[in-house]
Amino acid sequence: MTGKTHFVVGANTAWIAYLLLPQDLLFIILPLIGGFAALLPDLDNRHATIHQWTKGLLRLLLIDRVRHRSLFHSLIILPVVIFVSSFLFPIHLIAPVVFVFGYASHPFIDGFNPQGCEYLYPWGRNFRLIPKFLCVDTGGWVDHLLFFMASMGIIAYLLMYSGFIRIDLMQ
Repeated sequence: MTGKTHFVVGANTAWIAYLLLPQDLLFIILPLIGGFAALLPDLDNRHATIHQWTKGLLRLLLIDRVRHRSLFHSLIILPVVIFVSSFLFPIHLIAPVVFVFGYASHPFIDGFNPQGCEYLYPWGRNFRLIPKFLCVDTGGWVDHLLFFMASMGIIAYLLMYSGFIRIDLMQ
């Protein structure tokens, strides 16, 4: 999937906060936290925007040598992501949860790509979440459809946040 698709899908993890907590003024930043976190697994992709933004740091940390869709798309990285997310508590109570789910949304939807992901890194075997003949390519029509649907989800979230629409999900 493209970076914009990963961002809006990750941003939709802010709905978790809407379901778990009463609204407050900081709800507006949660889609940004989820969207940013959803871009992070592509730190190992030289062509990804997030890689270009952090190139100097990556060279310093030698992350540049990691194969794409391996370490940063694996289950082994989740404890690190959970630990890093814990530093977001001062921003918002639910921010760490949105960050972790935003991050996890990336390798999840990449699992629908024909190349799959090394979920069990360092084993070195790629896994797909569906049979290869059903997989979708980055930038294809499914990618565009997912981007559109996730964008509508964010628009709905922002409309609910601003009070334009009111739906009580906790009845």
